Amino acid sequence: MTTRPIVRLMLASIVTTGLALLTATRANCRTPTKLATASKAHATLADSVTAAKWTALTFDGAQTTIAYKLIGWPHVTEGTFKLKNGVIRVDAVSGKMAGEVVVDAASGDSGHSVRDGRMKNSVLEVARYPEIRFAPQQVESHGVPRGEFPVVVRGVMTLHGKSHPFTVAATVERRGDDATIHCRFAIPYVAWGLEDPSVLFFKVEPNVSVEVTAIAHLADARQTALLGSESFLAREDAAAQRLGSEVP
Repeated sequence: MTTRPIVRLMLASIVTTGLALLTATRANCRTPTKLATASKAHATLADSVTAAKWTALTFDGAQTTIAYKLIGWPHVTEGTFKLKNGVIRVDAVSGKMAGEVVVDAASGDSGHSVRDGRMKNSVLEVARYPEIRFAPQQVESHGVPRGEFPVVVRGVMTLHGKSHPFTVAATVERRGDDATIHCRFAIPYVAWGLEDPSVLFFKVEPNVSVEVTAIAHLADARQTALLGSESFLAREDAAAQRLGSEVP
């Protein structure tokens, strides 16, 4: 009579232990799958962050025209400048930009040697300031980035050794890996501290109009790293890696 309860208790204990082991085994079998799925999702999201590489636009100096017009009396001065070099990196997701477009200040040519000499020596002072630079920082697109679409680029213009916030509205026409960029803008050179070339009865406006048509070639930024700053790309990759590692 006393052995039956003991046997029942032993059987119940064995069954309970067996069920517990079976449950633990099933849980362990599912855990790697859940961990693998979570790990895969994390890796996919991290990769998507890291994969947001910068696109590089390398400007073609031979196919880029920079024309200027200075309204005056009794005549209007028109001429051109030459592009020295230009490499811009663009993050298509955030619109962040980096790089520079550099114009050769000494290349100014209006077809009048005396007038050009004064512009270079007295106004631009090219011996001291041989380059005119535009460093874009942010682009805002107002269209689908296919075919032709408008953009607004905010950045910094450096002229005559001084930097000024500057915004350019432009149109971009993309065909494959090539982009044609066209823009018009005015530079308030007198307000920026350059000499007013007006003399006696010869008067000119304090703003010069500029029209640019540029051809740029698009590529992964790494393919043009040697043309710019490799440390910049390294910093951006490190930031993307940190952002990816912070994804829960």
